[in-house]
Amino acid sequence: MMRQNRWFTSSTLALAVVFGCLSARWALAEEPTGTVIDSPYEAVEASSIELVTNGDGDVVQIRAKGCPQCPSSSILPSRELIVESGGKRIEGSDRAGYSGLPGVIHIYHPNNMAYRVSFIGLVQGEGGDQ
Repeated sequence: MMRQNRWFTSSTLALAVVFGCLSARWALAEEPTGTVIDSPYEAVEASSIELVTNGDGDVVQIRAKGCPQCPSSSILPSRELIVESGGKRIEGSDRAGYSGLPGVIHIYHPNNMAYRVSFIGLVQGEGGDQ
């Protein structure tokens, strides 16, 4: 009797393992596959970004150097252009100090205009520079 119980227990365990593996395989096979999203937005890195401003201090042109993915070396800004460094907005005459620095230009492809320029910078935290 004891031998029969061992056989029953080991065969039941073997069947449970087989069914477990098969159900896991079926579950993995039914997972949706990832798809590439065709986004109209793109972020491109430039080794040097120059913001050209008018007399009022508004950015009227963005010149990029060392940017093989840029649609042109000269990019028009959108009306709502955001210029930032280290997560903080840079306004007006403060932008001049960032000319020639590397950064990222965020482009909206339907009109090929920049809607954001992000310069590489330090993030100011409670503990000082990070």
